[in-house]
Amino acid sequence: MADRFPDSTVCDALDRSIRNAKHLRAKDSAAIAAARALAWKIDHWDRLAEIALERAHEDGSRPTIPQNDNTSLPAFLKYCDALGLITKEVAVEKPADGTKTDKSKAEPRKPSNKILAFRTAN
Repeated sequence: MADRFPDSTVCDALDRSIRNAKHLRAKDSAAIAAARALAWKIDHWDRLAEIALERAHEDGSRPTIPQNDNTSLPAFLKYCDALGLITKEVAVEKPADGTKTDKSKAEPRKPSNKILAFRTAN
């Protein structure tokens, strides 16, 4: 499984997901750009916080950004969900003989509201 999902940055993983998502169209460009911006921020957060702390120490002021970022990851995952890059969990059912079989293949999540449903239908 490590070969299929190599250790990479969030930016690299997002680009790989976008490359493999055949359902994305030009109309998704803005959401993709926003997801890429968040991915970059997530990848570089430690360095950004470090720079802000250094500047605050030099100036004797408060850091311009918080030390911890607790909003970028949930926002990033919402963008991934809206773009259909996150699949449902595969349901596994145990038959009477005790072996495991997949009840269904992983499928993209259904749109969370009527607007997204309309967009994906067209």
